[in-house]
Parts: sequence; C-alpha cells; structure tokens
Amino acid sequence: VNQCDVIVHLAAMNRNNDPEILYNTNIQLVKKLIDSLERTSCKAHIIFSSSSQENRDNPYGKSKKEGRVLLEKWASSNGGSLTGLIIPNVFGPFGKPYYNSVVATFSHQISSGEFPKIDIDAELKLIYVGELVSEILNKCSERKNEFLYHVSHTATCKVSKILSLLKKFKEIYQDGGEVPVLDSRFKLNLFNTYRCYIDI
Repeated sequence: VNQCDVIVHLAAMNRNNDPEILYNTNIQLVKKLIDSLERTSCKAHIIFSSSSQENRDNPYGKSKKEGRVLLEKWASSNGGSLTGLIIPNVFGPFGKPYYNSVVATFSHQISSGEFPKIDIDAELKLIYVGELVSEILNKCSERKNEFLYHVSHTATCKVSKILSLLKKFKEIYQDGGEVPVLDSRFKLNLFNTYRCYIDI
C-alpha cells in the first residue's frame, strides 16, 4: 500500500441472500484498507466507488455510505485524500447477468432465446463502463479531496425501452446478420454491450 500514489477501491459485495453478511463484508473491506493505510503511514489518494443507493434504506446502500464516511475520517486525520464517487447505473460488455445490471441480464436472456420480465418499469440514469473509467482516470490525475462527487449519468432510459432496443438488436443483428442503425452514443454502447453476450 505504501508504494501507491492512488488507490481505486471498487471492491464490494452487491448481492447476498443474508443482508447482514452483505453489510458486514463491505464495511470490513473498507476497514482492512484503512488498517493497511495507517499501518504503512500511507497518504495515498483514495478513489472510492459508492452508489446512488447510498440514501436508500437497504444494507448495500448503508454499507457504501458508512464505508465512504470511514474513509473521509481517515483522510481528514492522516493527511490522505479521498474522492467519493456516487455512481449511477453502470452497463457495458461482460457484466454479470442477474448481478451487475438489468442490461447484462436482459442481454444474456435475449441472446439466449429467453423472455425477460420487467419487474418495475423505472427510468434509469445510466453510464457506460468506458465513460466511467474516463471519469475515474480524471480523478486519479486531479488528486483532490472530493468526499462526495456525483458522477453524471450520460443517458436516461426506461427499462421497457432498453428491452425493446435489445430485442431489435437480436432481430436485426443476431438473427438477420445486419448492423442496426445506431443514431446515438447510447445505442452504440448498448449494442456493443449486447454483442458480447452472443454465443458465436
């Protein structure tokens, strides 16, 4: 740890049937990082990935908020610095179905000939993984304290619209062998995400 100028903390448990295990695991990951930082007198810049669920009354949201606050206290007391990223819904190639995002789940299901089900047709604020990486790299370069930085979403889309677009990708590209019209950056990113789930 003491040889790192910047540490990006992305590790977290997103899902578990036992809420207590999920909460405790995420808090322990942060505490282990802080213990290492303090043991080595490291004054690194920490980039902590949190979530828009921070203010929701669920174990994941609580663990992310409390973890970020613990890192704030470390930075304030030990001469380190922290960027606490509040990240919208992330999608992109090779996300884990039924775990990372509805885009990953739908892409896997549709490309495999399954029939996705919409539980809640919410409007999602989304960011493509490549765009998020660019944000993280910028924050690595800036190296300044921003205990709470809201990463801007780059697209908004209802779950039903995402499903409709993915179905069209299957019809036109996977089944028909043609590249669909991709007249927005969001559609291009969604298409590139879908393609990785096709079993060639």
